[in-house]
Amino acid sequence: MTDQKVAIVTGAASGIGKALAVRLVEKGWLVALLDINEEAGSQLASSLGPNTIFLPTDVASYTSQSTAFSAVFSRFGRIDALCANAGIVDRCSLYLQSHRPESVTDIPPAPDLTATDIDFKGVVYGVYLATHFMRFNPPTAYGKKIVVTASVVGTVPYPALPEYSAAKSAVVGFVRATAPVLRQKEGIALSAVCPHFVATPMLPPFLVDAVGDTRLISVDEVVKAYEVYLDQPGDRYAGEVGEVVGGSSEVVPLPTYGTEQARESMVAGIEPIFEAVHGGPSGVDAQHLF
Repeated sequence: MTDQKVAIVTGAASGIGKALAVRLVEKGWLVALLDINEEAGSQLASSLGPNTIFLPTDVASYTSQSTAFSAVFSRFGRIDALCANAGIVDRCSLYLQSHRPESVTDIPPAPDLTATDIDFKGVVYGVYLATHFMRFNPPTAYGKKIVVTASVVGTVPYPALPEYSAAKSAVVGFVRATAPVLRQKEGIALSAVCPHFVATPMLPPFLVDAVGDTRLISVDEVVKAYEVYLDQPGDRYAGEVGEVVGGSSEVVPLPTYGTEQARESMVAGIEPIFEAVHGGPSGVDAQHLF
C-alpha cells in the first residue's frame, strides 16, 4: 500500500486524458492510464516512468472497467481520484439524411450508439466502481474525488452532434443528481468540467477552420479546470458543473423550476422515491437541492 495519491484517468492515451496524466505525474501522483488504444497507452506509460501503469480498457464494458479498477487497487491499495475523461462523438447521423426508402417497410439499419455507451454508460460504470473501491481506501486528509469530462453542449442543445449532446447532458444530470448523496454517504466529491471545442490533434482541420484558433480551448486550460476540483482538500466542489473558460471553471447555474408548486412537488417526492429504489433514506436536505 502506498502513501502517494492514486488516480485513474480514462481516455488517457491522447488529448485531454494524456495531458491530465502528464500533469498528475508531474505533481507526484501515481496514475493508472486506462484506454482502448493499447499501443499509444503503453508508449505513454513507458515515457512517464514508474509512477504509471497502463491498463487496456473499454469503458463501455463494465467487466473491462471493473477488471482495471481491481488491478489498480491491487497494485496501489487505494484509489483517491477518478478522472472519467474517455469520450467520442457521434458515429452515425440520427437524421436519416442518407436513408431515402422506397416504402415504409424499408426500415433503416440500427443506429450506432457507441457514443452513448462510452460517453454516458462509461461514466456511470466508472462512478459506480470508484464508489465501491474508495470505500476501502485508508483514511486520508485528501478525500475522494471524481471529476468527469462533460461538455458545454451538455448544458445547451447542439444539433450538429445530437447523440453526443444528449449523452453529455445525461452526464451533467447524473453528476448533479448523484453528487449530494455521494457527498453525504460516501464522502466523495463528484463534479464535472464542461469544455468548449478543445485544441487536440483529433480535432478535424475543417472544424478548426470553422471555429478559429482563437476560440479553441487548450488542453492545458482543461487540465487547470480539473485541478480546481482535484487540488481542493475535502468535498468543497461536490456537485459543481464548471464551464471551462480561460483556464478556470465557472460554475454553470442549476436550472430552476417554473413554479413554486413544481419545486415543492420535486422536493416532496425525493425521499419516498429514494426509499423505494435504493432501500434507505437519501441523507440529503432536499430543500436545498432545487
